[in-house]
Amino acid sequence: MPQERKMGTERRNILIVDDIDINRAILFELFHEQYNVLEAENGQVALDLIEEYGTSIAVVLLDVVMPVLDGFAVLGRLSADDVIDKIPIIMITAENDEAMALKGYSMGVIDIINKPFNPDIVRRRVQNTVDLFMHKFYLEDMVQRQMDALETQNAKLKMANNFIIDALSTAVEFRNQESGRHIRRMRALTKLLLENLSAKNKKYFTPPEKIETIANASAMHDIGKIAISDAILLKPGRFTPEEFEIMKTHTVKGCEILQSINFTGDLEYYRYCYDICRNHHERWDGRGYPDRLSEDEIPLCAQVVSIVDVYDALTSDRVYKPTYSHEQAMAMIRGGECGLFNPDLMACFIETAPEFLDEDKLRKYAEPSFPASPATSFSISSDEIPSSRALEMFRNERAKFQTLVDISDEIAFEYEIPSDTVWFSRKASELLGLGREIAGFRRVLGNSRLLSKQDKDIVFNVVMKMNRQTPKEVFQVDVMTATGDLETFRVTMGTVFDNDSADKISYVGYLNKA
Repeated sequence: MPQERKMGTERRNILIVDDIDINRAILFELFHEQYNVLEAENGQVALDLIEEYGTSIAVVLLDVVMPVLDGFAVLGRLSADDVIDKIPIIMITAENDEAMALKGYSMGVIDIINKPFNPDIVRRRVQNTVDLFMHKFYLEDMVQRQMDALETQNAKLKMANNFIIDALSTAVEFRNQESGRHIRRMRALTKLLLENLSAKNKKYFTPPEKIETIANASAMHDIGKIAISDAILLKPGRFTPEEFEIMKTHTVKGCEILQSINFTGDLEYYRYCYDICRNHHERWDGRGYPDRLSEDEIPLCAQVVSIVDVYDALTSDRVYKPTYSHEQAMAMIRGGECGLFNPDLMACFIETAPEFLDEDKLRKYAEPSFPASPATSFSISSDEIPSSRALEMFRNERAKFQTLVDISDEIAFEYEIPSDTVWFSRKASELLGLGREIAGFRRVLGNSRLLSKQDKDIVFNVVMKMNRQTPKEVFQVDVMTATGDLETFRVTMGTVFDNDSADKISYVGYLNKA
């Protein structure tokens, strides 16, 4: 392959390929003032020069009848190496043969000039060819730049969307009195298991980009728990049959929440979120819920999330059960104590299980990846996004988070450090008598009667000390409500960090009566 060079003014070489010295000399005189002229006495020398100079060659004037390699042999080699579309070829021949001309055009030449030729006409036709190709390369470069900008903007929007999913899913985990570790492990375990399943069994082959999408969507599996009351969600003992029926509705309620959000920009992601949310409690033998699906009626993404959800629940502390060891959890799953799973999936799960103990690997897999885009914070300014349309799309992503919180009727908030801005849910806004979005929140809070000085210090101290090692804090404050009443609330607050910087951090959380 010839060397690739940047398009533009570097295309200052012209290659003349002809075995007759006088023909090369005539063409040299026509073009040496405008171009650096390269000469080749046969096809092999021409190929060597094209290999060396690459796309810095503006045009090739190629004779047909030559020793070593003739013109058609050169065209065949250039076509095989995908060079024909990058360097224009003009064929020069003494043969006035239509069949030869048609063969040349079919092999990719741009023009054919017959000997003897008029110098002025040759100069004009060559220049027209060069101008045409330069315009073509300019347009291709411009389109590629736009595509690169769109890919970068799309990656940023996906990262923003993932932040919102993490924030909301973490809020669900907080209500379960958990740290948000569950959703990160769900993403890591889902990705790891699906990668191995795809690699080991061609029946379940899944492209890497779809694996990433499914892993990110796994964070939404329990979003419907927002609609389950604390009395049931936080019950330490076993559910009554009536309570269990209510708990089971979180699969359907989660889908209702998803349906209320505009996912038109990423329908594939929505489909995976929906399938996982609704079907992650279905079982291979049809004894799951809510639809009692069986075997391959259950979407593969939901099957994978189902088994890793069971594993992580067993190996994590819950209000209703102790923590089981890895070995105990694997024995329970293999023994069918947690329901039946796809035999192919179960075999891969058992084979993959030792990797579940590799914390460094799981930590890496827990972070979403977006090709060709560096990690950025959730706060994306307008000058970082190429167009106003993209900025509007980003704002819509934040609106999704607000919509989900409002549907849940939670007293929730999101505070972003880089912009010192807080967003309140509808219920929180009404309770506190404040707007939905407040910029310069530290100043506003410092000057308000919302909290006492002692409680303001508590809040600021919590914000300052929270980091990756302490991702969750629960504390109490007395809040002056919009009605003028002083009420005590328990605040549950967690952090969401940028992948690369400890300074890029946002807080999400909610309040409930102490």
